[in-house]
Amino acid sequence: MATDAVIVFPTDFSGSSLAALPWAKRMAASLNARIDCVYVVEEPQVYATLDMGPVPIPSTDELVASARSRLADFVASNLAGQSPAPAQAVLVGRPADEIVGYARDRSAQLIIMATHGYSGVKHVLLGSTTESVLRHAGCPVLSIRSGD
Repeated sequence: MATDAVIVFPTDFSGSSLAALPWAKRMAASLNARIDCVYVVEEPQVYATLDMGPVPIPSTDELVASARSRLADFVASNLAGQSPAPAQAVLVGRPADEIVGYARDRSAQLIIMATHGYSGVKHVLLGSTTESVLRHAGCPVLSIRSGD
């Protein structure tokens, strides 16, 4: 594969996402691909609560600035020396949609991401970003089940 090959590696900075990182590194080495490390910021939601008054929440800009800093630290700690050098992207929106769109826009060869492996009520309540990416991605998705 050409050196402009891209592997998208979404992270939420959790131990679960770290479980997929060795796979991303191995695949990048075998394909001579760049790893694009992606973090998605969800728009803050304001919910009314009983008798609590206004609850301060960070703005989207503040969340993005914080995420950029965390992502830079994550890449420096976990992907130092990676060749080709990894790219970093902080996106805003619904995680699955943003990951799929990012991969499509960059003609990614592969998305590698972790899944928590939730089932039952926990799956219904928390949703599954990985499941949605698997259903909608235009490229192969390697889903690594973490031990969490």
